[in-house]
Amino acid sequence: MSFLDTVRAAVTFRTATPDFEPGEEFTAYVTGTNESGVVVRIGDSKLHVADGDHALLDRQVRLRVRSFDTTTHEGAADLVSVVDAD
Repeated sequence: MSFLDTVRAAVTFRTATPDFEPGEEFTAYVTGTNESGVVVRIGDSKLHVADGDHALLDRQVRLRVRSFDTTTHEGAADLVSVVDAD
């Protein structure tokens, strides 16, 4: 295998619309609010956290995905914890 083949095999591209699986947990920042809670945006994908306190805006939180639609790149998640709790 040539050096170029090795480099090509290791190269991957990130997507602007990542997909999530139900049950998946990760840490992210709350980027917005809506009438029912808060919103976490990762790239162009959105996760809605119902009953999320609007005071969480710009805070880092741990989420668990409840559902995700790969065609609209929107889903729902539950708040597990606030990572940067004061």
